[in-house]
Amino acid sequence: MDNDLERSVRLLEDALQTPTKGLFKPSALTPRREAISNLSVSMAPSELRRVLESENTLFADTMALMLHDDKTIAGSVIQGGTPWKNTVDNLYTEFANILQSCSEESEILEVAKELARCCSDALAVIQSLKSQVAVGELPEEKWLENERNNWRLLYVLYNDRMHAKDSNNEDHMIDFGSSEKTCISELFRRENLIRESQLVIDWLEQNALDRDDPILHHSDWTYGWEHTLHQLITPDSIAIGSTVDIVKSIHPDAPHSQGLSLHHLDSENDKKLCQRVFMEIRCGNLEKAQELCSSCGHPWRAAMLEGWKLYHNPNIVQNSEEVMDDGLNHYKDVEGNSNRDLWKSCAINFCKASHLNIYEKAAVASLCGNLEGILPVCTTWEDYLWAYMRTMVDIRVESEIRDNIMKNYKPLPEEYWEQKLSLSQVFNILETSKNLTVFTEAKQTDHIIQKHIILDEIPKLISLLEARSEEPTVSTHWMRFFAHLVLFFDSVGDFTNRKVSEKIVETYINRLSDMNETQLVAFYVSKLGKRKQVVLYAKHCEKILTHNDRKNALNYAEQFNLDVYAISTRIVESITNKPSEVDVPGNLQKKLTEIDEIKISSLDWLMFYEEQLAEALAHTNTLIFKFLTLGKLEAAHLAIAKIPHDTVDKIKSEGEVSEQTEEIIKDYLSYKAYLDAQEGFNEWFRQYRNKPTPPPELPESAQFTEKVAHKHKVSQFKAETERWKLTTSHSAKTAKTLLYNVLLFPQGWLVGAEDAEYLRSVCIPEVVLLLYSVISESAMHEEAVQLSDLVAAEKYGLYKVYSKEKLGELLEKICESSVALLNAKKDPFGNPSRA
Repeated sequence: MDNDLERSVRLLEDALQTPTKGLFKPSALTPRREAISNLSVSMAPSELRRVLESENTLFADTMALMLHDDKTIAGSVIQGGTPWKNTVDNLYTEFANILQSCSEESEILEVAKELARCCSDALAVIQSLKSQVAVGELPEEKWLENERNNWRLLYVLYNDRMHAKDSNNEDHMIDFGSSEKTCISELFRRENLIRESQLVIDWLEQNALDRDDPILHHSDWTYGWEHTLHQLITPDSIAIGSTVDIVKSIHPDAPHSQGLSLHHLDSENDKKLCQRVFMEIRCGNLEKAQELCSSCGHPWRAAMLEGWKLYHNPNIVQNSEEVMDDGLNHYKDVEGNSNRDLWKSCAINFCKASHLNIYEKAAVASLCGNLEGILPVCTTWEDYLWAYMRTMVDIRVESEIRDNIMKNYKPLPEEYWEQKLSLSQVFNILETSKNLTVFTEAKQTDHIIQKHIILDEIPKLISLLEARSEEPTVSTHWMRFFAHLVLFFDSVGDFTNRKVSEKIVETYINRLSDMNETQLVAFYVSKLGKRKQVVLYAKHCEKILTHNDRKNALNYAEQFNLDVYAISTRIVESITNKPSEVDVPGNLQKKLTEIDEIKISSLDWLMFYEEQLAEALAHTNTLIFKFLTLGKLEAAHLAIAKIPHDTVDKIKSEGEVSEQTEEIIKDYLSYKAYLDAQEGFNEWFRQYRNKPTPPPELPESAQFTEKVAHKHKVSQFKAETERWKLTTSHSAKTAKTLLYNVLLFPQGWLVGAEDAEYLRSVCIPEVVLLLYSVISESAMHEEAVQLSDLVAAEKYGLYKVYSKEKLGELLEKICESSVALLNAKKDPFGNPSRA
């Protein structure tokens, strides 16, 4: 009880506020009820009715209290916020909660029941909220009602089908004696079709009851044609006289036998009573219909609705016609009608009478299996299906009784037996009905789904869902229903084409991804195969950009046992392999683009788990390689900055590393050395260009104060120049060290790296020239000349990456340094001149 109350309060709160995105709410599932074990075989409302009717009792009371007693819920506020949309959107999370609570396949029936309850609760919230404002019927109401009915149908049929698999339905030779009820009980136990047909009838009746037809609330009943009676007894004192000649005496057949009418008020009341009685039967409330007849002074009508019941004498011992004689205290009442065949024959003739009210005939026709008497009052697809299935079950029951009960039954007219149809024929008739409403409704998706479920044509149903899911106009709520439907069939083992099932679920996942519902995506992805789990979840995560959201996404993946390592790797590979934007021809500045930033940011996916640090280095190396190949030095700097400074130490601390990991670390250190060298050179160059500017010369006519100021400026310039020389010298020394680190890299810079020859042929000559610039501008020409020895040294093999043009450019620079040395009275190599 407490859980139902909490659920009601939570649904209302969700409806009146903006729902949170992407978070599972604490599951508040209702206590599980025991599965239905027995089925009514007397064609009266079955035990199923109690299960279906009990769904919203507490919920309705709770909602009434909250909405009517809480005066703060103003109609204008509710209407302005359209809270019913929030209510239906909460179904995404509610359904996931329910499905997640199913830990074993044996609980899948409970899931179907809870999904029906979830739709029912949401529908009740919408109707309660709608009652507070002046709005008409909402589209959410209709499809919620249909979806609830679909889940109910699944529950009742599959509850029976799964129990039927485990039970023994072998035929037994049983002598039923005169007990029609025992005979039909055995029929229902033995034949799945008749049992399922009765369940569908019960389901249709519960649906009708939940629609709450206005006639069911009519309460202005008169008693026993009281106006007619009053006018007959005291015609002078009646306030409203009849407008037509009325009958001369009161008895059930008076209007027909006398050819006269009742008082016009009684006539109108009689029509409404007949309509109400039929509607009660249509809703499965036969007893209520009989009570209504009795309370309105028509006990003969109540008795007329009693004659169809199956005969059974519990006092007769089975397989014997002997009556138990243990004493009067043990005698039990006889059930049903021993002259049921006679009643049925009369009832069929009763339904043919043209002068009777069509609803009165329909009420009797529904109990005696006369289809032609029911159809005139049927207006919808469900009404027609109910009429056909009641007739179909009635014929099968009557046939079984006459085949097994040793009794001389009164023959029934041929037209009764000619009504016999199969389930497939029934649905074919509905699909080609001349009634436009029925014909149209038969084409609706919900009713097609219900048809396939009833006929147990699951492959055809899945094909329908597959085709509908491919339509771009199908709503996300439809996809939610489709996805859970195929998951249900997959769980009960009723459909083996997993490829089609996963395709439908995948479509729903894509819709959830568009809604940025990461946790829901993670949950439903876990229902797919391992390979698709990685592909789909990685595709969704590519759109996630913030650190916290990425961390949460991986936490969700762990929660639902997804392969987080494979997913994070797939994300980075997918993003980094996207083509880069092409620069405008002639643009020397390789600008950082938005795609570049996304690629760099994607590396964060590999930083959450220490087990993936080596992989993070490998992908960083690959990305830096691409950036350097495209000349995007800034992007390369940002990429390598993603790697924490202690990454290499952490990798090596895990123990002996593989040869492949050693190569990854070597390549990473190579790129780091190069980028550090570039940064060192840029720092030196910025410092070098910031040389202090000397103050301008003073004219000879300068005043004394100007000369003093100028002298101060000169003194300040000299101090700044000394500081600049010191800082520049330090920067030059640092830059030299970093540049030499590239040229003297152990085993060679990027030697052995895949496809690195181009980068070596570009970067090494570039580093040599940068080093030459630092040395030359620092007036260290002897060292500049010695660069030729470094490049030519066989130990390092730097000359191998040079083209003739680049080698000529280097030699030209070295010649400039040699000239500078000659001007300094030294030989071209920097040795003191002997001349």
